[in-house]
Amino acid sequence: MILVFAFADASKANTFEYLYRRYKNLLYYKAWEILRDPMDAEDAVSEAFIRVYRNLDKVDDPNSPRTAAFLGTIVRNVALTMVKKRAAAPVPVPMSVDEDWGGDEPADPFDLEAAIIDKISTEEIYQIVNRLDEESRTIFVLKYAYDLSHREIAAQLGMTENNVTVRLHRTRKKLARMIHEAAL
Repeated sequence: MILVFAFADASKANTFEYLYRRYKNLLYYKAWEILRDPMDAEDAVSEAFIRVYRNLDKVDDPNSPRTAAFLGTIVRNVALTMVKKRAAAPVPVPMSVDEDWGGDEPADPFDLEAAIIDKISTEEIYQIVNRLDEESRTIFVLKYAYDLSHREIAAQLGMTENNVTVRLHRTRKKLARMIHEAAL
């Protein structure tokens, strides 16, 4: 994959190149986990780095967990958008209009979560997550950006597993409410 960007500032070019070299494999793995296709995963990583280029001013420390979470969130959202587009693509039906469907109605393809996500941008979701208190945001990012188990999160933060489970539950409920309010 070759990405060519024009940078006015050499330090931004160096930061971008460092981010690419450091995180490209992690982002590819995250994209592949969702898409299960190597070409689509490469496309998702390319699109993610285009978005990183556009938002490079939001990266303070390229080595921070926050930066890794930011990049992981971007590639995850790009991959999920690709999955949604795949699902929305019309599937050819190998039967004529006159043929019987066998008595069963096709399932309703309406997905509430997808409908809400369609109304809210990735940037808005990122801003909503950033409005969480520090501890909730950290636990949420460790769980969903880094895919750590409750036990691993508890060990890193010096908490009990039960406390992590409760905090994640509360955080998910709070985020669902905040995203729902933002989507209205």
